[in-house]
Amino acid sequence: MSVSRHLPEYPILLAGVATPVVKGLREMGLPVAELHEDLAQLAGYQTSNWNLLLVGAQKTFNAQDLQTLSHCQIPVVDLSEFTSEAAVGRLKHELGTKSNTGSEQFNSALVIQLKERVQQTGGAWIRLADFPYPYQGVICYGESALGKEFREFSNVMSPLTVPLEMLHLKAEYDWQGKSDSQTQRKLRVELISRYRQGLPVSLPSVPSREELNQLFQKIGLDRKQIPLVWVTSLETFFRWWNLRRQLSVSISHIASGWETIISGNIQGFHPGLQIWKGRHSATVSLSLGVNEIRDETIAFAANPERHPGGFTAHWAGVNSSLFPIDFKKPAASVAS
Repeated sequence: MSVSRHLPEYPILLAGVATPVVKGLREMGLPVAELHEDLAQLAGYQTSNWNLLLVGAQKTFNAQDLQTLSHCQIPVVDLSEFTSEAAVGRLKHELGTKSNTGSEQFNSALVIQLKERVQQTGGAWIRLADFPYPYQGVICYGESALGKEFREFSNVMSPLTVPLEMLHLKAEYDWQGKSDSQTQRKLRVELISRYRQGLPVSLPSVPSREELNQLFQKIGLDRKQIPLVWVTSLETFFRWWNLRRQLSVSISHIASGWETIISGNIQGFHPGLQIWKGRHSATVSLSLGVNEIRDETIAFAANPERHPGGFTAHWAGVNSSLFPIDFKKPAASVAS
């Protein structure tokens, strides 16, 4: 087999991965591409240092597929090893037989394990940011103005993978019932904590940006504590999320840093690319077409409270509780 072309680092390749996992990976902004039928389309390609092929639990390969994998030297990750603590993934030569584990599900732990695997191979964890550049969080107003029908519709057909109620703050309802110093502090702390975790907020009782600014003043919220928050209507946030989920991104490692190719319809928004190294992350701006991201322009910062898969991965978990374990325990540092 003649090798003539290099595969980009992203999108990560998928073969036989369960639909919930594929949807979850795409919702959190990880560039992925599904390989259908066989691996013949990989013939003639050469991998870079850390391309990955993620294989679903029930996927099997024939002899020709296994030969293609061997020639291309693509690192294979069997997702069945992530289904439980005791599960062991198939080795490359064992991929001709089905796994004895069940169908994998998208959850927070899977994302963490996948990130660790990418970094073990020397790669960087890269995904589309949850919010337009340069924002690191969002507070939405205008939900009540959209009416009951919209709220009922959004709980069923929302572009988000979580119910609309999960964007709400319990402290807001306490605030509506009793506006005193204690409820002011509680609402202020929850808003800051959500921002630091990268979790979006919708305030259903606030119909406009002007009234939202008045609310900030009443509860004594210092905007310096949420410096890169995006204040927008819920409708605009939904529109952004619909556009974001349709973007196509290819990422290649070059000598000076990264080259990205992004296509889609951004309608005036500026997508961001989030790059993780260990527990540090950086967000850079993207424009349609080809972008060069030079290493010396990437400013990494510690981000201990944020999930590397974004808020959709942060909320993904067991059915009994989609919230992070420590969600109701805001850091003491935000209580001032």
